[in-house]
Amino acid sequence: MRIWLLAAVLLVAAGCGAYQFPGEAQSPSPSSGVVSGRVVSVPCAPVEQPGSTCAGRPVPNLELDYVGSQPTVTKAITDSSGNYAVDLAPGSYVVKIKTYMRLIKGPTNLTIAAGSSTKADYVLDNGIRAPVPQQ
Repeated sequence: MRIWLLAAVLLVAAGCGAYQFPGEAQSPSPSSGVVSGRVVSVPCAPVEQPGSTCAGRPVPNLELDYVGSQPTVTKAITDSSGNYAVDLAPGSYVVKIKTYMRLIKGPTNLTIAAGSSTKADYVLDNGIRAPVPQQ
């Protein structure tokens, strides 16, 4: 009788570790990393007052392309506040920004690890310039 009781206890203990509640999924290891950030453009006006500089205006609906070793390109689009986020498979990427504006600040090469979270902010030159007085 003791052997049967011991066997039953061992079966229950072994089964409890593998039991999952219905609808509950095991948390898989992450297979991608997240890149997020904000894109702004400067200057904010053709003429800025001395001593007051603008931190930049958000760039909405801007496409950022992440080109890696895969044949497909992963795209991110900024929202109305210039923010974006994209999931990328682990690997190295070249970031290409689809705009006429010139990149002033921000990473153009990224290496992504599984489960990582990378912040990549960009500052673009929008080309606003004050007209030169004619003589």
